[in-house]
This record gives sequence, C-alpha cells and structure tokens, in this order.
Amino acid sequence: MENRYTLVSASTSDIGEAIVRKIIPQCNVILHGRDKEKLEIISSKFSSKKILIWHFDLENVGEIKSNLNSFLSENQIVIDSFVHCAGAIKILPVKHFSLDNARQIFDINFFSALEIIKVLLLKRNEKALSNIVFISAMFSKYGNKGNSIYTASKGAIDSFVKSLAVELAPKIRINSVLPGGLNTKMTSHLFSDPVYMEKYKEKYLLGEGSAVDIASMVNFLLSEESRWITGQNYMVDGGCSSHL
Repeated sequence: MENRYTLVSASTSDIGEAIVRKIIPQCNVILHGRDKEKLEIISSKFSSKKILIWHFDLENVGEIKSNLNSFLSENQIVIDSFVHCAGAIKILPVKHFSLDNARQIFDINFFSALEIIKVLLLKRNEKALSNIVFISAMFSKYGNKGNSIYTASKGAIDSFVKSLAVELAPKIRINSVLPGGLNTKMTSHLFSDPVYMEKYKEKYLLGEGSAVDIASMVNFLLSEESRWITGQNYMVDGGCSSHL
C-alpha cells in the first residue's frame, strides 16, 4: 500500500486542507495547488513519508495529462482516491460575463477534473482507482444571483457524477458533496457582519458551518462505511436547503 495515494486538488483551500487533515491518518496524500509556498507549509505539518506535492495550475487544462502522468511515473505511485476541491468563482450578472471568464471557471471547476480522471483511468493506474469525490455547491441545485456560470459548472459536476457512477461501477464509486455557506478565510468578513449573521441564522437550522463539516462527509464517502453508495449528490448545509 506504500505506493497508493489519495489526490486532493486545491489542498491549500480551507476545505482542501481540512480534508487532508481528516484523511491523513488512514492514507498517503498528494497535496495539489498552484502556490508552492503554501503547499510546502501544509506539507510541513504532517509526516513527510505520507505526503507528496503536485505543484500545478489547473487553468492549463491541456497540459494536465502529460504533467500528471510524469508526476506519477517519477514518484512510482498510483492514485486510489481523488477528491476534487478546486474551484473558481466570479460573481457577475451574466450579461457582463465574457466567454473567457466562463471558460476559465469551467476549466478549473469541471474540465480539469475530467482530464485528471482520464489520466487515472489509464492502464497503469486504473486497477488502483476506487473512489472519486467532487466538492460541488448547494447553489448548483437552488441558484444564486450573480453566480450563474459558477453554479452551471457545479451543476455539470453533479450531472457528471450520475453518469460516471454508472459507467465505472462496480469498481469505482463516484459522489459529490454540496456545501452550504461556510465560515472560511474567503467568507470570514461576512461572518463578522451582524446583519449577515442574523439572516444566516434564520436560514441555517444547525448554525454556523465550517470546512471540517465538509471534510467529515468526504472522509465517510472515501471509507468502506459508504461501500454501497455511488452516484449521489449530498447536501451538507446545516439544514438550509430543507426550507429554500
């Protein structure tokens, strides 16, 4: 098992790092990101024997196949699980979106995952691969003003899960996790705003959510405890979607 790894894209994000912390007692992990310094800081927090770093910008979709193939060959490893946390967002009315803006979001949120999975299904790795989890978004199901392109890309992920689960069963399980509004570095300014928090508490029945809540769900989906689950889109949103 020493050469088997779990790949977590965007490991430097709050959700990505929380997932790494949750799963690392059970497996070896590949940290992915485009900020090498941040990757090295996260890596330093764990046993170096269980961590590898794949430093790569997923915007370069056309180079993923060759770069990831080289990385796996150089390290003589295979990937048995893949968690796609990478995500780009740009909040704008759709009339102001350029085609380049939309392509950038889809490249990172969807097409990069597609290219990674294609590499993992190549003969040298296919026998090892058993589990894929995507981080989607609650808004892929319910919509959000100014987020039409972002939610479309996450909707593509959720639809992809359904058909890919059928295509790759029974060997490989595929699921997605749809977080609600979380208190992260990116949203901390909102969570310190009393007006925002008053509205938040009305919507979120179980109170404030964090990246750890998402990591716990991902950990479950990667484990044998969820061996009979595939093709599902799971809301993890503190009850918000129950009364939207």
